[in-house]
Amino acid sequence: MIISGHSFRFWNLFITLFQLALVAQAKSASGSRTLVIYDKRLTDLEDYSTLFSNLGDRSFQLNYKPVSNDSTPIGLFQGEERLYDNLIIFPIRSRHFNKQLSVDKLLDFSNEGGHILTLSSPEATADNVRLFLNQLGIYPSPKNYHLEDYFQSGGDTPLRVSGSNVLNEHVVPSLKRDLIYGGSAALLDSSNLIVPVLQAPRTSFTKDSQKHDENWTVGSQGYIVVSFQSLQNSRVSWVGSDLFFNDKYASSNGQFVQELMKWTFGEKSIVKSLGARHKHTNGLEYSDMPYKVKDDVIYEIGLTEWDGTSWAPFIAKDIQFELKMIDPYYRITLKPSNSAPTAQYYTTGNFSLPDHHGIFTFTVDYKRSGLSFFTERDVKPIRHLANDEYPRSWEITNSWVYLTAIYSVIVAWALFVTLFLSFKRSHNVQMEKKNN
Repeated sequence: MIISGHSFRFWNLFITLFQLALVAQAKSASGSRTLVIYDKRLTDLEDYSTLFSNLGDRSFQLNYKPVSNDSTPIGLFQGEERLYDNLIIFPIRSRHFNKQLSVDKLLDFSNEGGHILTLSSPEATADNVRLFLNQLGIYPSPKNYHLEDYFQSGGDTPLRVSGSNVLNEHVVPSLKRDLIYGGSAALLDSSNLIVPVLQAPRTSFTKDSQKHDENWTVGSQGYIVVSFQSLQNSRVSWVGSDLFFNDKYASSNGQFVQELMKWTFGEKSIVKSLGARHKHTNGLEYSDMPYKVKDDVIYEIGLTEWDGTSWAPFIAKDIQFELKMIDPYYRITLKPSNSAPTAQYYTTGNFSLPDHHGIFTFTVDYKRSGLSFFTERDVKPIRHLANDEYPRSWEITNSWVYLTAIYSVIVAWALFVTLFLSFKRSHNVQMEKKNN
């Protein structure tokens, strides 16, 4: 069939609009292609129908990959392009899973912007997933370690954990109900990129069910839900219990699980800069008039936040602007200036450049735990004053006393010389006749 030029343009436009419609339906700012990896011997997907139906309602495209000893390697890339935006990894017991999905592949997937949610259990935690988490500074307890509490029944009975003890409101808001948790705990490194979400109760401990004299965590040093956000804003979350996501406890844990997955898969707490600009206070750009020392300038930046459905203005009181060479010369807290339906704009107000020439960086580097990171950086030279740009001596009030002294001496000297030359003294000389 021969397609005319008009028909071709029509179908090209139709396909473009269709793709934009799909993007508009997606709730995640980073993508909705999700791969679910599970072990059929441990995980029955029907027990997690609430979890998957919520993801489906939010326009996520779910693909399922069962793992067994004879499974083929799991491909996450086609060339240099990611095949998926998100990974959900359930507990895996297969000994060949390390070869099917190596630690390097998981690191590459995360470094390229992919998001990962990992669930583990005391009975099964794959070595590749454990090593991947160790690279991030998260150290889940080994196999057969269970979280128990001195004041709650132990064994296989799940514990009740207060939902009001959430450590980061950007990830999961504080809840008024108890959460049901049956699993293990993890120790954390001191990395600033780690986002602790839920801490183990103070009266709890992680005990080896086979060696009762060894504990992995004691009290609040253990964590049961931990997240991580890289400098590229890829996100990872670890939960030490697959039972936590089970339909059986959806009434207690459902809201927490939903908020955690929204954060992990980039459906909320995504902050983006719309660009920054700086200029002279009279409106001239740097290209029109390069900066020199003590010039009055103004800096502005626009920020927007993804709320799960659309971009909205980002409101904060702790955004700081820095003007630095090696160390900051100025650090100014930005103030709201004007707003738009999708963005909030902030400004430094008028400020004078330092009395020092050199290469300076105009930067806003915003890194807050739980929010995505963004950096706006612009490098500009600030020149010194030219010879004819320095203020004249008579414009400096402190120099007036010296100028007065100089000109007073000159006038006094001129007056003295004039008077000296104009004053004449007459001398009467007696004429005497010499007699020989």
